[in-house]
Amino acid sequence: MTIRVVNSPAVRARRWVAATVLAGVAFAVAPQAFAQEPGAPSPTDTYVVAQGDTLWSIAQSITPSGRDVRDTVATLKTINVMNSASIREGDQLIVPADR
Repeated sequence: MTIRVVNSPAVRARRWVAATVLAGVAFAVAPQAFAQEPGAPSPTDTYVVAQGDTLWSIAQSITPSGRDVRDTVATLKTINVMNSASIREGDQLIVPADR
């Protein structure tokens, strides 16, 4: 089986028009497709660490049932810019309010 390529001036003109139209559509749509909507910040609350609290116990108290407490601990560490899970009485932690 052989494939025959037609390369007449009319075919080249149609290809050029098709490529130009596709490029125009891409330039018109691409900014909207790749633009990131500025998301509304997640609602947060402040939690003051009491004596005997651990990051795990705080995370456990705000984690919805069916969710993993480890994910909440990781979220708390991220939003509070913590390198470790150590906290002290009186520390103020930012906690997600939507949990």
